[in-house]
Amino acid sequence: MSWDAAKRVSAALGGFGLSFGLCSFGFGVVCRAAFGLRLSPVLVGVKLYFAILVSGLSAMSVVVGDYALDPGLGRVYRGFGVVVEGGVIVDAGEGDVLVGRYPRYERLVVKRGVIVPSFVDSHTHLAMVLLRARAGLLGMGEWFSEVVLPRERLLGPAEVGLGSLVGGVELALSGASGFVDMYFHEESVVEAGRRLGLRGVYTYGMVDNGDPAKAESELRETRRLADLVASLGDRRVRTAVAPHTPYTCFPALLSEAATLARERGLDLHIHLAERADEKRLTAERFGVEVRDWASYLSGLGVLGGGVSPVCFHCTHLSQDEFLALGRGGGFAVLNPTSNLRLGNGAPPIRSVLSSGIGFGLGTDGAASNDDLSMLSEAKLLALLAGVGSGLDVWGVLRALTLPAERFFGVKVGLRMGCTADLAVFRMGLGSNPAADPALGLVFSPGGFKCEYLFVGGKPVVEAGSVVGVDVDSLMDDYERAVYSVEGRLAGVGR
Repeated sequence: MSWDAAKRVSAALGGFGLSFGLCSFGFGVVCRAAFGLRLSPVLVGVKLYFAILVSGLSAMSVVVGDYALDPGLGRVYRGFGVVVEGGVIVDAGEGDVLVGRYPRYERLVVKRGVIVPSFVDSHTHLAMVLLRARAGLLGMGEWFSEVVLPRERLLGPAEVGLGSLVGGVELALSGASGFVDMYFHEESVVEAGRRLGLRGVYTYGMVDNGDPAKAESELRETRRLADLVASLGDRRVRTAVAPHTPYTCFPALLSEAATLARERGLDLHIHLAERADEKRLTAERFGVEVRDWASYLSGLGVLGGGVSPVCFHCTHLSQDEFLALGRGGGFAVLNPTSNLRLGNGAPPIRSVLSSGIGFGLGTDGAASNDDLSMLSEAKLLALLAGVGSGLDVWGVLRALTLPAERFFGVKVGLRMGCTADLAVFRMGLGSNPAADPALGLVFSPGGFKCEYLFVGGKPVVEAGSVVGVDVDSLMDDYERAVYSVEGRLAGVGR
């Protein structure tokens, strides 16, 4: 059965389910009236309707492309397909063989398609799309004080939610099924991510600047977010404890954050060594000496003792610091575009590789990147690594895909038993269908369009559009929001 035909069948099943549900409603009424049975007519009808509807929408699928890439194995497959059932890959191999083996399954065959495990944006601030393209080439201090802070003061839950929805759509269309976010009004980010069907790690960025009362309120907000996430019971939704940076968090807050992470069994996320002067800033603000970051964090309980931090940027860490972080189970996330945009330098890729620490790749926020394209980030990482670094295209693709195992507990790959988090790119103008698709995906990203994205086997992107999102309407809302922010900043409008 073709993909379009399967969708029509699902719609028909939904209509049948509605009719059957109405009949069940009547059945419940009769049972209650004639026999005194305590059956809720509404409950009976609704349960049966949704049972049938869901069974129609969760049919098993065969997905076939001209190529498939498995970064974990470093392999390119030709004419490859996967069979998805219950959110997991249950069979994989030659596409034509699978189509014949599973004739009753939904069938999606993408011409010039490239199947790959979907990407993870390992560090972002989704709502910052509201602040993009507002600055020229500014240093980080100037950028934060002149561009970011004045606008962030004007953002409420509604604006943060809308910005996160826009950012999430962009990520989905770049082939990302998951992201790691840090911001405020994070419950609005959770709502946006769940609406899109993406996986997310949602964190509240704590800042106290040495104020004990502020530290307590920040910890309270982090606990509140953790309680919210736990209450949802949604495996796509995760959280972590997130002190913003060592130079904006008093040492006592870092220690409390580490304790909270241990108590809740959560990761700890922190911006680290993004700028060259962070050791000096930390010493000046809090009266402490920082000889090296690994020792400083270990002394506060942030590294070791059950806490393995995820460290963002890491632009100014030495190889010894990477080694120490890696020994403690730490994880590095590189953000090359943002670092270069703000004059903070290029990530020390060779030190990362030689230390052996696990690492991922992130866009950072659109206020310092202006783009949320994972493939653009991948190309820049590959170019900065350069010849002889030891980072080939497979290493770049692993940085895009394998962090899903750490952040979301899924199994990444195209083999039986792997989670069906998949992106299917179509090669078009700007690509070379006869060339190595792994090289093409990294170095010619403009020639690859994300046509389909599946998260746990469920479609998030279909035929190049995000399911359930009217992009024109979303852009209208986005346009109103950014004009409103700029108007209020200038003292006019709302």
